[in-house]
Amino acid sequence: MTDSLRTDEVRGTDKSRGPSSRKHDGRGRLNLRSILRARPRERCQFENSFYRYDWPYNLLRGVRHRTLLFLLHTQGPVGRGRPSSYQVGDWVRVKDPEAIRATLDSEDRLRGLWFTTDQWAYCGRTYPIERIVGRMLDDDGRMRSISRTVALAGAVCDGPDGSIGCGRACSLYFRDEWLEPSSAAAAEAPQRQLTARVKPLVEIEATLDRRGRLGGISFSPEMAAYTEKHWTVLRRAEDLWIELPRWKKPRGEWYVLDGVRCSGQVLGGDGACDRNCGFLWHRAWIEMDVAMTGDLPTACTDEGT
Repeated sequence: MTDSLRTDEVRGTDKSRGPSSRKHDGRGRLNLRSILRARPRERCQFENSFYRYDWPYNLLRGVRHRTLLFLLHTQGPVGRGRPSSYQVGDWVRVKDPEAIRATLDSEDRLRGLWFTTDQWAYCGRTYPIERIVGRMLDDDGRMRSISRTVALAGAVCDGPDGSIGCGRACSLYFRDEWLEPSSAAAAEAPQRQLTARVKPLVEIEATLDRRGRLGGISFSPEMAAYTEKHWTVLRRAEDLWIELPRWKKPRGEWYVLDGVRCSGQVLGGDGACDRNCGFLWHRAWIEMDVAMTGDLPTACTDEGT
C-alpha cells in the first residue's frame, strides 16, 4: 500500500514504556554498527523485496534500506492512536462511494489516510474486523500512530473486482468513518483452492544463509509457529500489472498464505507494528497440494523451484 499514510496523522508518545530500546555506545551516543548487527536477528520482512536489482539500482536500494533502518532505530517511542469503536471479529459494511467521498478532502484523504483506488471496489461489501490499527511502520520507515482505523479480513490490494495489486496482498486500512455495523455475510460457495503445507523448521533453516535469509528475504522468527501445517495459498507474490524492466529480476518463487500475517512483534522494544503484512514464503519452504473443490486461483501456480 503505497503512500497511503501521510505524516499529518496524529502521533503520540507512550511514556509508560520507559526508555527507548535503541542501541547506544558506552558514551551514550547511537552506535549505528550495533544497529546493523542487530537488524538481521530481528528479521522483519518489511524492507525485503522479492526482486533482485542490477547495478546501480541495487546500490541505491541498499542506501535506502540503511536509511530506513537508521530512522527506525533513532526514533523515540511512539504511542498508539485513539482506538477504533469496533473490535476484532465485529462485522462491518464498507459504506457506499457517495458516503465515503463526503468524508474525503481534495486528495481523497481523511486525517491524512488515503482512500486508495483499490478500496473503491470494496464499497457495499461486508467483512469482519481482522486487526485494530493503532501504530504502524509507514513507507518512509517511520513508526506512526494512527487513530480509529482497522484492517478487514480479506480486504487486500488485490481487489474483489479482479484487479491486481502490488503482489504482496497488502492489507488495506479503513477509517471508522468509512464503515458501518453489519451482520455476518452469507458464506460463499467453496471453490477449488491451492493449498500448501509449510515444511518443518529444521528443513527451512537448512536453506537460510548466516543472516537468516533466502534470496534476500528474511525468515521471521514468528513464521516458525506456522510450520508443519496446511494453509490456503492466497497468491504468488509478483507484480502482474507491470512489465519488469531489464534491471529488475525475480528472486525465485514467493507465495503469500491466507490468514498468515505478521503481528509486528518482531520490531521489538517500542511496541508492535499493526501494518498486518502477509509473510512471504519461498517455494522451498512449502509443499504444494490441492483441495479438489473448484478452479485454481490464476495467480498461483506450482512450477517448481
